[in-house]
Amino acid sequence: MTIELKAIKRYPVKGLSGIEMPAADITAHQMLKDDRRFIIATQSSVGQDGVHEWARKSNFLQLVNTPKLAELGIEYDDATTTLSILRNGRAICKGNLEDKMGRTVVEDFLKAFLKNDAAGTPKIYSVPDVSFGDMKEPYISVINLASVRDFGDRIVQKEIDPMRFRGNLLIDGLEPWAELKWEEGQIVQINGVDFRVIHPITRCKATSVNPGTAEF
Repeated sequence: MTIELKAIKRYPVKGLSGIEMPAADITAHQMLKDDRRFIIATQSSVGQDGVHEWARKSNFLQLVNTPKLAELGIEYDDATTTLSILRNGRAICKGNLEDKMGRTVVEDFLKAFLKNDAAGTPKIYSVPDVSFGDMKEPYISVINLASVRDFGDRIVQKEIDPMRFRGNLLIDGLEPWAELKWEEGQIVQINGVDFRVIHPITRCKATSVNPGTAEF
């Protein structure tokens, strides 16, 4: 069956909402441009020295430990690394994350927004040439929309938002769960680009957070 690419998603700030990309350049051994480039952490979670290399997601604020983050939408301009935070579709905060003042504006907003939900003051970090995916290796994740629909029909009897799974490439045209039959090292072609299968994604509890309501 033909694989259809339905959407390309990236998550510039780990833990915040994803945004759709109209197109993406795919480079071997790299994640999508600016995907998981920035993380939110507190001094109590990363120490006074901050973050200087890839670290496990348990060190950062994320949906599984800070579900209130799902209440926020974002817009992101990768040409200027400018993040706009939205609430109910309206921009309420904006700052260049590579500029000290712009980053402080966003951090101050997050401090007020998460005052009862984060142990410490949220800070935004980035490390040159590092993407903070769940694994140190730079993977691109693929979500079979037919599997998401089948899960909703069979298990919860309602439609499931595929954004719960925070994937990069949302594909359709396959049978439900066909991706679980892909073998390690197998080459899968999506929109004329060859991808090598590594392994199925191990799901975390963040998938239990409704991206529309921030509720488990």
